[in-house]
Amino acid sequence: MRDDPESLAREAEMEMINELIDRYIAAWNETDALKRRDLIAKTWTEDGVYVDPRRRGDGHEQLSTMIQGVQEHFPGYRFRRAGDADAHNDCVRFRWEAGGMDGAPLFFAGTDFGVIDTDGRFRSVTGFTDAAPGLKR
Repeated sequence: MRDDPESLAREAEMEMINELIDRYIAAWNETDALKRRDLIAKTWTEDGVYVDPRRRGDGHEQLSTMIQGVQEHFPGYRFRRAGDADAHNDCVRFRWEAGGMDGAPLFFAGTDFGVIDTDGRFRSVTGFTDAAPGLKR
């Protein structure tokens, strides 16, 4: 790794982005509504939006309700980041996985694309499912 200012700045930026993604994943895993709401507030702008083919959440309250619905539909499933993020400008792409273990046997994986606001929180995330039981492309 080079020690020039540009490389050090990029490394610090990616560390902040990875922390943001880790909070995002933690929010999807948090079952306590108050703790989840706190994670969402630290991760999303007030008018932040999540959308995928099956669900949408606009703002902190809807995001929390949407995540709770996923948790109720897939009890015991925990999300985890799969690999490093890729980012440029205010855009980030990262992969995730869930399941594939005892208590959560079905395996899911996907790629999410986010737009990061100037305050370092997500303004929007668009989710795509790459692998799921019965998924045909």
